[in-house]
Formats: sequence, structure tokens, C-alpha cells
Amino acid sequence: MGAGYQMDPPRGGRIGRSPAKLPRLRWVVAAVLTAASFAIIASRPGAPAPPSQPTGDVAKAQQAIDDLLAPRSGRDPIPDIPADFTSVTGHTPVHLKAPDGTTRAVHPGGGCSSPWGDDNTRWDYSVGCKAHDLGYDLLRYADAKGQPLGPDLRERLDDQLSADMHGMCDINPRGSRGTCQVVASLYSVGLVVNSWHQRWGPPRSEPIGPWAFGLIVIALLIAAGVPVLTRGRRRPAKDTPSLSPTEQAQARYLGFIRILSLTGIVLAESIMALAFWGPANPGWLWPLTWVLQLVPLFFLTGGQANLLAWRGADSYASYLTGRIGWLIQPVLAFVTAWLVVPLSLELLQAPEQAIVAFGRIVLQPLWLLGLYLLVVAALPAMHRLHRHRPIATPLVLLAAAVAIALVGRGSLATHAGGIVIALLFQQVAFHYADGRLWRVPRPVLVATAVAGLLGLIALTTVGGFAKLLIAEPTEYASFAPSLLGMLLVGLIQVCLVALPRERGVRAVADSAVARGVAVVRAAPVTTYLFYLCAMLLLAGVIAAARTAGLSTLGTDWLTQPRRIFAIALIGVPTVLAFLLVERRATVPDGFLDEPDPEPPDRSVVQLDAIAAALGVAYAALGILGFAATGITGSTQPPVVFGLPLDPMGNLIHLLLGWYLLHCVRIQTSARPWPWLLTAIACVGPMVTTVSGPVMALHGATMAVALGIAAWRLQQVWLVDRAVAESTR
Repeated sequence: MGAGYQMDPPRGGRIGRSPAKLPRLRWVVAAVLTAASFAIIASRPGAPAPPSQPTGDVAKAQQAIDDLLAPRSGRDPIPDIPADFTSVTGHTPVHLKAPDGTTRAVHPGGGCSSPWGDDNTRWDYSVGCKAHDLGYDLLRYADAKGQPLGPDLRERLDDQLSADMHGMCDINPRGSRGTCQVVASLYSVGLVVNSWHQRWGPPRSEPIGPWAFGLIVIALLIAAGVPVLTRGRRRPAKDTPSLSPTEQAQARYLGFIRILSLTGIVLAESIMALAFWGPANPGWLWPLTWVLQLVPLFFLTGGQANLLAWRGADSYASYLTGRIGWLIQPVLAFVTAWLVVPLSLELLQAPEQAIVAFGRIVLQPLWLLGLYLLVVAALPAMHRLHRHRPIATPLVLLAAAVAIALVGRGSLATHAGGIVIALLFQQVAFHYADGRLWRVPRPVLVATAVAGLLGLIALTTVGGFAKLLIAEPTEYASFAPSLLGMLLVGLIQVCLVALPRERGVRAVADSAVARGVAVVRAAPVTTYLFYLCAMLLLAGVIAAARTAGLSTLGTDWLTQPRRIFAIALIGVPTVLAFLLVERRATVPDGFLDEPDPEPPDRSVVQLDAIAAALGVAYAALGILGFAATGITGSTQPPVVFGLPLDPMGNLIHLLLGWYLLHCVRIQTSARPWPWLLTAIACVGPMVTTVSGPVMALHGATMAVALGIAAWRLQQVWLVDRAVAESTR
């Protein structure tokens, strides 16, 4: 075997400084806690339907709950329970004498739930727990009848059980009143956490087994990727290809425009989210969306940067890890921010509508990044098509985009249209890099841009297409409501970008504005998270103004502990993103800076390519899945490319993609253990989201991973056998 496959890296060489001095055990604990936090937050269901005024039998069920919550009132809940309660729930309530002397209506088969089963404890909390279970049965009954009751009833039932359990510590202390109070408090915390996890909606049984397995998979993937627990040889970086002065100016010019395009996209989504949250009709925003719909510009400028990276890469695997590997960690920071934003907004007492609207601000960048990963992976093949069919390739993509815009329907058309648009403007980037766009006379570019604007006006007036070129916050994640409008906007943007020639490009790239934008380019994730902090604060101020009046605004509102904690929830990921993601990179212990003395053999190169391709595919699926499922999931799992997804599966996909790219980067993809972990990780989505397409995709990946692992284990055994025979 070649030098690319080594079970242990050789000692010696120049070792880089470790970015963290935590012992391995602390890394493991940190990984488990991180996985648990992700699992708890990401597994929350979608927001329950808003309650309505109950009628008929559901009104009787609500009255029975009110009777349960007043045990000393003398009112018996059982006569108020609807006649069909037993047939709907399968339970028949009975009376039971409580230790405090009251008579309670209870669920006879209920009890105090705990992770190890029903445990009424030695202080006998049983009567209170059984009454609480009956209350939950009434909430489930109302939900089954199509009239879910409000969250305040579940909160009051939890409070009543907490009071009953603490009351038993006075009635039946059993010589350890303090211990009884502690146990009652722990049970109360469990009640609150479970109710919060279910958004105070109707009580439902939750798939603890699949979630627990998913949590284990997430912890394994996180732990396997931390520097302290992995050893390997960092892939030596190839020298950056030399660029002509013109290419350097183009790169800086398009890099500046790329940051402007992302800024415009995020700003537009923020304005749309806040406008749709407000009372005014946001239809007047359509001129702004024409200016800030900069998605075509993003893929145009990104295509040029990816092309330069491909020209300087020594293999497809090194190209993918170089262009995509660094993106995964920022995406994890995005996901972290996304998961804590709802908690922050809940603490700020923002309405559910505000939480959904605010989620759009985080959603759109993830949608773009997911498609960007796919476009990066497709660049070598698309560039080959460009070399052989420079005109036919963009024309075919243009025809496909128009066809999808005219006849496409549903989420599949949305996804396909996004990919085609991205690939089309990547082709335009190839023509810009070849200098073809500079050969077009400026008057022709100006005339084309004007024609595109007139076509857009005609499309939205005579043609009847939507004037808004950015999807509403309540719509499915997509570029725009109209692909045809997107094509015309992209045409205008391409003409404007191509107007400056070499002198103009240099002037723009060297301008003070471009130098200022370089700060954002140095730390884009941190800048974006700081922006989220500001938007979060604004959302909280608006919510407070609506719910408590303008008098609540000011320092009194900002200095309340609840508000401070809400801002800190998003502020902490901001600091961590700066310290762990965007600080100056260092080489961890266990990685060598020196290149391999021998090139890897062909099998290692092939395994690198397989690992890189799978890593990109799963990372893109995870990112697009998060963009589709929303902040913390939805009642009905959305479908991406035919695959039903949920936040837990999205996180596993994202971490699996990151881990495989990490293995390529440190040259461990030829070892058996990464492939065994890949096979284990594929089981997670198969148990959390059961469907035919999910089973087929992950089953095929498992088969490939297990086959490679068996092959590499056989190679290890043969090497060990050869070494043993040579030492005899």
C-alpha cells in the first residue's frame, strides 16, 4: 500500500499549536452536551394550531379540567366529562381519596412518569399524578375532537401537580422532608421541560428510542471530528495558481460584489419578515425586491471563485475539501443560531407569527448555501461542458428554467428551478472569466439591461406575474415566486457587472468601500450573527411595544433578566463563532505540516473522491433540509428531492458531511473506522424518519460504507500478517 494509508502518523516533523488544551474526557463531555442540546431543541414539534372557543363536548372537557384544578371547591369533574370520553381515550375515570382529605377524579392506570417507568416515590405522589394524567387525557380528547384547548390549561395542570407533590412533603415527610422537596422539584422540572418541548400543546407520546439513537449518532460525529480525538496527516495545500494582473483584479472585484449580493439578500429577507409581521400591507415593497434580489449575482461571482479553485486543485477531492470543507463549520454556527433564536424570542414574549417571520432571516442563507454546495460539486463537469459546448450549455439551462417556470408545480419544481438557475449563472461566470462578456460593446450591454427591465415590467403587469421578487415569509423557501422574473433580473445584473472593463474593475476593487467590505469577508459568520443580535433586539422591542405598550420600552425593559438572557442566547454563539470558526487557523496536535514523502496510491485517491462526494451530498442535504423544515420542524415533515426530513435527520446529515470532508482533509478516508462510523450514522435518519426513499438512500450508503470498511480491514490484516511473518 502507498503512503496515503497509515494506521498511525509518524512522529516528528513540525507540529502546530493546539487550538484547545482540553483533555480528551472534557472534549467527550462537551460533545455529548452539545449533541443533547441540539437533540432537545431540534426535536421540538411545530407550533400547535391556535386554540378556538370550545363548543359542545369539548366545552364540557374544559369545564372538567377547571374542576380538577380546584380540588377544594367541592365540584366533581366526572359529571362534566363528555359521554364519549371513554370510547375516544380508552380510559374510565374514577374517584380516589387524596392524602390531603380531598376527593379527586383520576385516571386509575396513571402514575408519576420517570425515565425508568412509573415511580410514585416513597412519599406517595400517586393521587396527584393520576389526577394530572386525567387532565392530560382531557387535553388529548379535545385535540382528537378537532378543538385543541389553550396552552394555559396544560401549564395550570403542571402547576397543580407540582403543588400536590410538594404538599406531600408536609403531609407524609417520612423523616426526610428536605429530600422530598428536592425530588418534587426534580419532577416539576421534568414536567416543565416536557411541556415546553411540546410547546404547551396537547400531550403526545414522543419517540424517545429513535431520538436517543439519533443523539448518540450526533455525539459520535461531533466527538470523531474534534482535533483531540482524531489523528491524521493534514493534506498538504497546493500552491495557489499564479494569476495575471487582470485575473487578480477580476477576483477582487467579484469578491466585493459577492459580499454585496449576500448583504442585499439578507437585508431583503429581514425587511420582508418585519413587513409581513407588521399590520401594513407589504405589497408596496415590490420595487425594493427588484433591487435587492441579488441571488443571480451571488452564483455568478461564486462561480468565478470556484473556477479559480478548480484550476489550482490537484484532484477532485482536494478541490471539494478546499471549497466546501471550510463552509461546514460556519453552517454549524448558523444552525446553532437558528436553534436558539426561537428560545430567545419566546423569552422576549414575541408572538408565534414573529418567530416564524424571524426564522426567514436565517432560512434564506441556508437555502442558498445548500444549493451553493451542489453547484460547487458540479463545477468540474459543468466547466467541461463549457469548454466543449460554450453556447449550447447555457441555452439548454435557460430553456429548462423557462420550462420549469411555466409548467413546474410543487416543491420538486422549486428545488429543480433553484438548481438550474444556479448552474445557469455559473455558466455566465465561465464566460466572464474567459473574457467573452468584455467583448460585448457597452452600448449593447446597456440596451440589453434596459430591455430586461422593460420585459420585467411587462411580465408583472401584462403577464400577471407577481411583482414581489422575493418569496413571502410564509411561503416555502425559494429564490422568488417567479423564475422568469429571476431570469430577467439576472440578465440586468450580468449586464451591469460586465460594464466596467479592466480599469473600472481595478478602480472598484481598490475603492474605500471595497476595503471596508473586506472586514466582512474576514469574518462573515460573526458579522451575520451580530446582525441577528440586532434583529433579535428589534423584534423584542416591537413585541414589547405591542403587548405592553410603549411605556415598557427603554432601559427598564432591556435590563430585565429575562431579556438579558434572551440576548445572551444569541450572543454566546456569536462569540463562539468568532473564537472557534473565524479566528486564525492553527494546526491541531496530531497533524503534520510536512507533505507525505510519497504520493498516495490510486485506491486512496479513489476513496478520497468517494468520501468527498458523499460528504458534499449529505452536507447539502442537511443544509437544504434545515431550510425546508423551518426553525424547529413542522407538523408534517417537508420533502426535499423526495426525501421526508426532520431537524434531527438534518443535523445528522450535516455532521456526516462535515466528518467525511474532515477525513479527506486529514487523509484518514482510507482507514476502515470512518466508514464504519458512516454506516452507523446512516441508521439515525432511518429510525427518525421512516420512509421508502430514506431507507433506499441510507441503505445504499451503508452498503458502500460497510463494503469499503471490510476491504480496508482486510488490508490491515494482510499488512499485520506480512509484518509478523517478516519478523520471524
